[in-house]
Amino acid sequence: MTASPTSFTALPNRHSIRWRLPLTYAGIALLTALALAGLLLFTLRSYYAQREREYMESAAHILARQTERMYYDQLSTEEIQLAVDLMSFWAQARVQIYNNAGELVADSGHFDNENLITVNITRPEPDQLMITSPQREDVVAEGENDGPPIGPPPDDGGQQADDVGQQRGDEGFRYPLPIRRGTFGQNVTDMTVPRQNSDQSATTELFNFQHDITGSLKISEGPAYGQEIVSDVAEKAAIAGVFAVLIAVGAGWIVSRSISHPTLALVDATQQMAQGDLSTRVNLPRRDEFGLLAQTFNAMAERVESTVKTLRQFVADAAHELNTPLTALRTNLELTATSEIPTAARDDLRHALAELVRLEKLTRSLLTLARLESSDTALQRSPIDLAQITRQMYERYASRAEQENLTFALEIPEKAVPVQGDQAQITRVLDNLLDNAIKFTPAGGRVVIGLRAEGSDAACWVEDTGIGIPENELPKLFSRFHRGRNAAAYPGNGLGLVIVKSIVEEHGGQINVLSQNGLTRFTVSLPVDSKG
Repeated sequence: MTASPTSFTALPNRHSIRWRLPLTYAGIALLTALALAGLLLFTLRSYYAQREREYMESAAHILARQTERMYYDQLSTEEIQLAVDLMSFWAQARVQIYNNAGELVADSGHFDNENLITVNITRPEPDQLMITSPQREDVVAEGENDGPPIGPPPDDGGQQADDVGQQRGDEGFRYPLPIRRGTFGQNVTDMTVPRQNSDQSATTELFNFQHDITGSLKISEGPAYGQEIVSDVAEKAAIAGVFAVLIAVGAGWIVSRSISHPTLALVDATQQMAQGDLSTRVNLPRRDEFGLLAQTFNAMAERVESTVKTLRQFVADAAHELNTPLTALRTNLELTATSEIPTAARDDLRHALAELVRLEKLTRSLLTLARLESSDTALQRSPIDLAQITRQMYERYASRAEQENLTFALEIPEKAVPVQGDQAQITRVLDNLLDNAIKFTPAGGRVVIGLRAEGSDAACWVEDTGIGIPENELPKLFSRFHRGRNAAAYPGNGLGLVIVKSIVEEHGGQINVLSQNGLTRFTVSLPVDSKG
């Protein structure tokens, strides 16, 4: 028989390499993805934090120089506040000015990423453009108006107002534009943009022309240049990490199958050999270590099979060859026993005959076992009624049980229990079990032989109240030549139960033994013949 990777099905458990290897691959991929993503995000965040810091320091330096000029020009606090509002808008950050005593002079307030500027056209001075701060009063910027007149359509007799549209006031025409901070600057849009401010800040001292400190300027809540980029990279890295883990799991599963399949083929072959099928071979046409292992295993299995066959053949030949001289020896001893010999010699002759009988039983048992284990010997299968065989065995041993002063009972169903098997071999099984039960049960005991159908199996049992079997002897009960310590005083050779088990397994059944509380039960289970 050849075992191949596809000749068996085994579900992987949590300790199997078919689970552990994919999970290991997934763990490695996950750790690698986390490490790379963490390093990338740290690098990007550090880079953009440095950019934000440089921007804050540069903007603070420029705004500080202009603020010093405002102090030199002796602007009022209201004018400085208006200038700070415009500085905040164009710098996209919060601007605060403190005097030399640390008191707040002007503050643009918390920076909002949504602002509104207004282009004003006034009359009678149409060449003026008015830019409105989102939080403070308007500031006028002078410019040239070289294009056509800008204003409402001539046929518009009323006022028209919109979120982003034209408004007519007492001073002229006003055109509001929504300005929102974007990733790379200011955008003209009415879309909602999430607010993202930098956590960086910069403070610069203010000096007069005599280089005396007059105060300080602080800029904060500036644009977070890389926040959106870092967030987007983090999101994409998470998605990439998930795909990497899935790919790693798939790759690990493929690799684990390539490893576990030949391993399981070898395990399957060794299990079959352990169950007695020495013809098992592993079919792994591979050129790697598994292929080499399979070749070595096959060579070992072939040698083991050859050795076991040689030993079995030797035992069979020896038992067969011993049978003839033993028969002749027994005949001579029996003839000698009938002649006139001294009494002492007759006793010795009787003991010799008893030992000769035991030796004959041993050789017959060895010969029977060798034939059962030989692959050349096939069972003579035919439909048989197990209930009828059980009843016949009961009748055969009834008189012996009565002579031994034993209670002998029969428990079988009224209808037939059909099985496919060799009637002579099954009879041998029940014969051996009943012989042991009566032999090991003292007078006054009880022996029961029974049969019942259990689904697709027929269970036949022999129960006795004999000497029992010690618990530590049960695992070795079906070993060759094993005899329990409490059975040393009884005749036997330790091969009967070995033969019984071999016959039962040849029929596709199994035998179990239970010995406790003074009861010993042997149960033989055989498949029921569904066609019977």
